[in-house]
Amino acid sequence: MGVVRYDITVDAFDASATSRHELSILTGMDSSAYLITDEANQALAVRALTHTPQEQWWLGEARVLLDYQKVRLAWRGHRFTIVPARLYNGDARQALLMNLTALSDQDTVLADPLPELDAFLVYALDQAQLTLWRRTFIGARFYHVATPLLHRLAALSRNQGRPQVYAYFHDGWMTTIGLERDQLRFCNTFRCPDTKDYLYYLLLTYEQCGWKPDLVPLYLLGEVMRDAAIYKQLYRYVRDIQFLTATEGVTFGGAMSEHPGHLFFDLSSLHAYH
Repeated sequence: MGVVRYDITVDAFDASATSRHELSILTGMDSSAYLITDEANQALAVRALTHTPQEQWWLGEARVLLDYQKVRLAWRGHRFTIVPARLYNGDARQALLMNLTALSDQDTVLADPLPELDAFLVYALDQAQLTLWRRTFIGARFYHVATPLLHRLAALSRNQGRPQVYAYFHDGWMTTIGLERDQLRFCNTFRCPDTKDYLYYLLLTYEQCGWKPDLVPLYLLGEVMRDAAIYKQLYRYVRDIQFLTATEGVTFGGAMSEHPGHLFFDLSSLHAYH
């Protein structure tokens, strides 16, 4: 059931105590990850795996199926748009998305509020998949993966007080975000089968925002490392590149502290959201 990319569990993890713990899950068509935290927000387990599309990967993860005090699940979907609050109509969610991406009769269209950006994130996913999750994770809170990320990044950008570009990497995809204080300038997700694709879409983000890469900093998060080819290419074009290591609300101790914090930024943002 899937191929494990990384799996870290602390000695303190106790399967019999999960009714006091929280579970945060990021899942997509072919990859998923989850984080288990205790009542003191200490990370007890973090695991990421690659699986086949629509595979019920959680059936092979006994820890995921235990009873938790709170469960959050975020969908790593690529069919989404962000709509200003003044233009949003909840009864017309499908119309807001159907002109931007292909929708089928099996799709349902949902929306997450983004009050910090005065907007709504509208996204599509398969209705049967959503129904299965609701039956499996009873009482879970559901979001799009970009919702907790934008919530956290908007707060960080506001504190910085200057334009910033963020790049979120996961399993051959990249989401780029341009923020200036509490104003969202750009947000899109790209499939990047080659290293040059990452560079192209990052430079496109700067161009669309009207910013110069030698003046506006770039923050990296997700599955990207300093020795990666993309980092070396970006360093030729972007003057200020940093890894986003702040993991709000979660303490990664023990063996987890040996891994860079930006690797878990998405999971910690989901944990801290609502």
